[in-house]
Amino acid sequence: MKNKITTALVGTLFGLGLNSAIAQTTVSGNLNIAYNAVTPKVASGDKNSYRTTGQETQINIQNKGTLNNGMAYAAGFSWEIDGNEALGDSTAGSASDSSNGRNENTYIDLYVTKDTYISISSDHIPNSDVTMTNLVGWGYLGAQGVHNATTIYPASFNDSGYGLGVVSNLGPATFAIGFQPNPGKAGGSSDSGHNIKQAEDSVANSKIEATLRGNMNVKGLDVLVSAAMQKAEKINVSGAQVDPNGRRAAAKYNFGDVTVAADYIRLAGQNRTPAGGTATTTQEHTLTGKSAAIAYALSPNASVGYTRSEGKTSVAGTETEKVHMFAVGYNLGAVAVQAQYRDGKGIAGQTGDTGVGNVTQVMISTKF
Repeated sequence: MKNKITTALVGTLFGLGLNSAIAQTTVSGNLNIAYNAVTPKVASGDKNSYRTTGQETQINIQNKGTLNNGMAYAAGFSWEIDGNEALGDSTAGSASDSSNGRNENTYIDLYVTKDTYISISSDHIPNSDVTMTNLVGWGYLGAQGVHNATTIYPASFNDSGYGLGVVSNLGPATFAIGFQPNPGKAGGSSDSGHNIKQAEDSVANSKIEATLRGNMNVKGLDVLVSAAMQKAEKINVSGAQVDPNGRRAAAKYNFGDVTVAADYIRLAGQNRTPAGGTATTTQEHTLTGKSAAIAYALSPNASVGYTRSEGKTSVAGTETEKVHMFAVGYNLGAVAVQAQYRDGKGIAGQTGDTGVGNVTQVMISTKF
């Protein structure tokens, strides 16, 4: 349920006389609580099987209306807290770093026409951060946490740094292109710039990402094509660092009770986190992910799904990551319940039994 508040604010900001016209403000949010069980095939030091809980809470505040020059606008921001993140923490890279939560879907959109707008934003305009082949479950593909390792199936090449974008509805699809001067997750420092929190600044070079997404005038179809270009910073790196460019093509199609989907993603200039949880620093990995999925609606409220994914890295001596995921979901109206089981080998590119394990997850969620 969304609570709508119509406001007629007449305020002055620092004596500049910036007034807002009549606008509609919408407040919404979500709460997810999850259970996770990770089981490796073989024990490895203290990285054995374990169970844990997780949560995500998010509040969204959105506003739209008309400016005093007649131009339509939209603005908003979200507060997202995952796990042990603290909304007030400003220590970049710490366990409770909340920079991503503070930069969640923050935007001011100015409409040039009814179908085209300019966006000054973070985590807002259409981009590559879409997992089309997880049709019934949730989260990114792969199997996380086995021996404290991270999947090598790329999630996306989108970053939460602030930037300037243009979005246009072309009818069959929506086209978006964005420029980020500092695409790093801590790219949003204070509005006064480089200050006492200078550790949050980043040396990352600017990035351009372009995305096309739509149904192409075919009922039940959803297609996404995206590409990003960025130059590597070439500092503090010991290996053969490559430019972190990326591309993605994905599609899903629904016909009746059945939905099928496929995804291809390639992302260069990356690190890898193998067993033990210590990431590489060479930024020389080119990661490739391929996946296919099918889902079936058992009833209007219940669905089952299956996804097969493969992740690879260009660096020699690593295994191809192969994961089978089974998921079921049930909609109770205000509350939804989902469960998924991931069985993988070659997880994080690890060879032999070290890369074999499974992850079982259950989540209950609600929106308001």
